[in-house]
Amino acid sequence: MTELESSLLHGLQTGDAASFEDLVKNYSGRLLATATRILNSDGEAQDVVQETFISAWKGIAGFEGESSLSTWLHRITVNACLARLRTSRAKNELSIAADNKPVGLAFEGLTPAWSEPLPDAEKKLTMQRALQKALALIPEDYRTVLLLRDVEDLSSREVAELLGLSDATVRQRLHRARTLMAELLRPELCDGPELICGGQLDLLMDYIDKVLPVDLQAPVHDHIEGCPACSSLRDTYRMTIGVPRAIAGLTTVNEVPDGWMAKTAERARGVRSAATC
Repeated sequence: MTELESSLLHGLQTGDAASFEDLVKNYSGRLLATATRILNSDGEAQDVVQETFISAWKGIAGFEGESSLSTWLHRITVNACLARLRTSRAKNELSIAADNKPVGLAFEGLTPAWSEPLPDAEKKLTMQRALQKALALIPEDYRTVLLLRDVEDLSSREVAELLGLSDATVRQRLHRARTLMAELLRPELCDGPELICGGQLDLLMDYIDKVLPVDLQAPVHDHIEGCPACSSLRDTYRMTIGVPRAIAGLTTVNEVPDGWMAKTAERARGVRSAATC
């Protein structure tokens, strides 16, 4: 735990309102970024992060310091986002898996940020728009797994526990989400390559994720190197793994709305006063 976190924790646990305000100031931007990515809504993200701070304020006495304060807040935010998704499923989501239209729709009206010689700021903004547009096209179940694994950096086991899924289902959805991102973001690299080697997709995925048993690594490697379809899929998949992290890098900190932190602090004071009555 950093010196700042230790100081904030001490103040929070002694009921210092100023420490709570400092907590909101220091962590609002990053938590809003996380919530916005998962919920795809600025308004809902603001509500969730406000709930996160209130929950932290109410439950700070139970914080045992097994993780950093920022990790604890991040986990509260993610859980709150998932709870909101479960109770309010997206109604107008486009399922690419069942759509016969070209998947290059994410690029309509956008300049390819990775190929055009644009100024850095413009290039960054263009890529951000492309990434966000592609994410919005991915079905919620896949998008949630993608964000939790590749952006929020949770393990497959943690994601499975949070979502009430098996680890195998998480891996399946993660692979599908990465494939959809590849189709949306780099259509020229994704002409729908199919495995022509007996459909051993699991072996290929395990090889890419570096979890293949030792005795299978050499033969699978040799096969991929000699199979154009498998090598193409491997290269596309590897490229796609880096795309969600680019989203995190482009939206690391959200701008905090005017007056939002003051309203959060006011709510917290009301909660605290009610608790001491």
